[in-house]
Amino acid sequence: MSQSRHQQITDLFLQICDLPVEQQNSTLANLCGEDMELMEEIKTLLQQDQLPGLEDEVDPDRSDSARMLEDNFEEFDERFARGKVSPPSITGYELTELIGQGGVSQVWRATDQRNNEEIAIKVHNLTAFSSEDALTRFEREIKLAASLDHPNIASIIDSGRDGDMYYYTLQLIQGKRLDIYARDRELGDEAILRLFSIVCGAVAHAHQQSIIHRDLKPSNILVSREGHPYVLDFGLAKAMEGVMKEASITMEGDILGTLEFMAPEQAVGEQAKIGPATDIYSLGLILYRLLTKNSPIESSGSRYALLKRMQNGEIEPPETYRDDLNQETIDILMRCLQREPDDRYATAGALNKDLREVIRTLRFEKGKDQPTSI
Repeated sequence: MSQSRHQQITDLFLQICDLPVEQQNSTLANLCGEDMELMEEIKTLLQQDQLPGLEDEVDPDRSDSARMLEDNFEEFDERFARGKVSPPSITGYELTELIGQGGVSQVWRATDQRNNEEIAIKVHNLTAFSSEDALTRFEREIKLAASLDHPNIASIIDSGRDGDMYYYTLQLIQGKRLDIYARDRELGDEAILRLFSIVCGAVAHAHQQSIIHRDLKPSNILVSREGHPYVLDFGLAKAMEGVMKEASITMEGDILGTLEFMAPEQAVGEQAKIGPATDIYSLGLILYRLLTKNSPIESSGSRYALLKRMQNGEIEPPETYRDDLNQETIDILMRCLQREPDDRYATAGALNKDLREVIRTLRFEKGKDQPTSI
């Protein structure tokens, strides 16, 4: 697909996505005319856009049992999970519960019948989608995720094909997504930074392997009951160099990832600028929300308006929401959220170094406030 075609699809999608659902089909028909291929491409984007997944759609009043549905790779609405989708049949595995769904893949809780262990299994139905790009991305995800060996990155167990199903299995993380864990535990700044430092260490490991995540967000970071964070879902990762470079198939003008946690260069499809600093921006957005309970970018209005604000680098200073934030923490956030990639931290390792300095400072200040024993 040419760059101009990608841009045409993106532009038309942005015109239609914020319309009421009942108006989308008629508008799409008027804009596409007799170009049925174009219409199908945009319909696919609109269907994916209607899947739940916005980070603000978390209901704080949900019960603990309901929140178990958050132990997955994507926030997923129960109406899609219960009674709507039948589990596929994959030899050697019993799929029991749909726990996540994206545009081309599903994630199921399953039992490995060889050893009776619970696992997660991500499946792609080869007959359900005509796009070769979708299959290429899925195969790349397996290669990338399997190449990462870090205690805070969900590990790949197995992969293969069964009939028209392509799948891989990985450890099932029992826990909560990062933002919900921090909220439920009422974590203070030091505890948030310590937890976030571990996440940065995991991302730094990927950067050292020339892999960027490209879709970092709270629902892709789960914290176990023991308090250990895990980075999940390298499905949009991009190999920057080495033997896996040929697997990177995203073209200029494509928008892949979750808009609310994208870097500006990613949101506008500037693929040449995407690198480790793209993940840094997403990490900055996550940390900003953890510390202030707010987004640094005004999210009201249409997606087009949001894209423009992201492109222009319109960031609300964290002091707007927290006048008691440590100045070094503010400096870290603002450096992460610079408009130009070259003005951010170069890697997650460099970011983590500064985070650890702030943690030591906060710990020292806390120690000064403790009463001296006699």
